[in-house]
Amino acid sequence: MSNNNGHHTLPAGEAHDAVLVTGAAGFGGSHLVRSLLKLGYRVTGLDIVPPSHADLLRREMDHPNFRYRWQSLQDIQPGDMDGHSVVAHLAAQADTPLAFESPRYTVMQNVEGTVALLEAVRRGGAVKKFIYSGSGNEYGRPLSLPMDETHPLTPHNPYGFSKAAAELAVWSWHRAYGVPAVALGTGVVIGPHMRREVFIFKWLWNALRGRPIVVEGGQQTRDVSYIDDVVAAWLLAIQAPPEVVVGEKFFVSSGAEHTVAELARWCRDAAGSQAAIERVGYRPGEEGQREAFSTEKARRVLGHVPRVSPKEAVRLTADWVKTLAETRPEEAEPVAIPPQDQAVQVVGPGEVVNVQSV
Repeated sequence: MSNNNGHHTLPAGEAHDAVLVTGAAGFGGSHLVRSLLKLGYRVTGLDIVPPSHADLLRREMDHPNFRYRWQSLQDIQPGDMDGHSVVAHLAAQADTPLAFESPRYTVMQNVEGTVALLEAVRRGGAVKKFIYSGSGNEYGRPLSLPMDETHPLTPHNPYGFSKAAAELAVWSWHRAYGVPAVALGTGVVIGPHMRREVFIFKWLWNALRGRPIVVEGGQQTRDVSYIDDVVAAWLLAIQAPPEVVVGEKFFVSSGAEHTVAELARWCRDAAGSQAAIERVGYRPGEEGQREAFSTEKARRVLGHVPRVSPKEAVRLTADWVKTLAETRPEEAEPVAIPPQDQAVQVVGPGEVVNVQSV
């Protein structure tokens, strides 16, 4: 239904069940939408992807408790919050490589879009929880490991800056206006329907096709989580009483640190491949980057315990990529953009040695 201002609202009396998910057509958003619908929630999914192209939500489009909003964050209005008690903010320009080439666009999407949403929540007044999806890229080179929720934001690339700035906006609106903020930070999240531009997907796809796995750097580390574990944490935060979680930040991860060189070998093994590993130079800002998050607070407050290890997450993701390669190979093919002006080291199944940029 629509109100007199043309805003789509849910029927009166159903606000306690209604969740607005931004970025609903994406990897994490679509998984969250499905899980919420299974639990009986009413869900509004907002995204700039046209409904006819929102393939990850194709089955949900006709669900009686789901409504799809084809709209940008920049144009959202306070009336659009009517009938929603929770906002789960996952929308973002989420590709680190694109942020190097288009930093202004990335800031517009991630920072300006978040501020527009915060203003709509502030002025709407109905939302009881605003849950922000953070990124491990907000932390670059940590002061200590594992990082807990008090660690300062120390981004080392344009994408990381945009996510850190957006999180700072969330906490600023919380302190200034009482926006009921909650933040959930993650490292690398993988699993079925993950984005094709994430390095884990590219490595698995190439390994399955006998193509080289290209590793940018190698000694930087990542904290890898499986999508089901991350969605479980989101559900716990959505279901928790506001007085327990509002004003709090939680890290949702495996809590384990692995080098990207190790992850590349896991991908090759999970694919059952003998593909070569090519080592090239680090992306800007990534040399020395480390990532491992403390899961103690999420365990203690939310009761969240990750069930899938990072290595098992890679294996499960590989199973999905294999199925995708067999059934929809043309649609799944990632765009290959070779690194520029870098020496390449080809590594077979044996030892990995250093490489330098030229």
